[in-house]
Amino acid sequence: MATKLDDKNLKSVIADLPKKGFRTKFWREYRAGSCKGSGVGKCMDLLEKMGVPPSGNPAKADLDKMPEIVQAFSMLANAMLKARGKCGKLQSHSRDLCLAYAKLIEKREDAAAELARNADKIKVQQMKEQLKREKANEETDKHLAKLKTEHEENRKLILKEINAAEVRAKKIEAACQDISNDIDNALGKLEAIKKAWKTAHGKEGADRSKIEAQADKGIRELNKAFKINVHAKNVKDALPKLFKEVSENFKQFKQEDYNKKAMSSAARAVTGAKRAFDDARDSVKLYAAQQKIALEEVQAARPEGV
Repeated sequence: MATKLDDKNLKSVIADLPKKGFRTKFWREYRAGSCKGSGVGKCMDLLEKMGVPPSGNPAKADLDKMPEIVQAFSMLANAMLKARGKCGKLQSHSRDLCLAYAKLIEKREDAAAELARNADKIKVQQMKEQLKREKANEETDKHLAKLKTEHEENRKLILKEINAAEVRAKKIEAACQDISNDIDNALGKLEAIKKAWKTAHGKEGADRSKIEAQADKGIRELNKAFKINVHAKNVKDALPKLFKEVSENFKQFKQEDYNKKAMSSAARAVTGAKRAFDDARDSVKLYAAQQKIALEEVQAARPEGV
């Protein structure tokens, strides 16, 4: 089989030796057919079994096997010398390849011998580095565990704040519903007073001044009976502030997987509070307008000079 080595690729192939030259496949791809049977491939297979990488760097292999690796490199050097001896004039490219291999093998063998001599020292150093890494990993694990705990605590605080916003929103909604209920009842009483006043006012011989005074008093007393003034003040001052505070506190949180359920529940509560507040405010305005109309009707019905 003809070699793949020629003038065009000789330099690049030799440049690849320190990267991937110590594998049988690479050697057989570029060496001349005449080099076959020199034993180079077998030596490379032996190095591979001992854990030596394609680069031939013995530092990547097991220190305990280093004496055997040194011997394997020595065997490879002899095999390469034999392969070079088989190259004639027609195999000049393979001869140059063998020479380049020989120089690199010598370097790799020297490096392996140095590692073998200092194996004990290297093992001690490796042990120190291993202990250092383990300690660093332990510290990292502790730090990560601390961060995880802090993260979980922070999540719990966020959930607590979200739940608190929901509770406050529901309280606001309930307060606003109470206002609306009181206003509805007050409107009912107001209509009853107006109806009774108009009925009594239309009877023959009725004391209209007394009837009108009673109606006026009854209408005004509704404010106290149904806490109209307090409700109006709350709708104007306290409740808007409370709702704004709850709403802004809730908006600072974003929905994530862990708080999705709590966020949805709180959002419904905040929406319910806003709707109830709007209804309560409209009810207070409606009552104020209806009461004013009723009082004006009573005033207009009074005899002149009374």
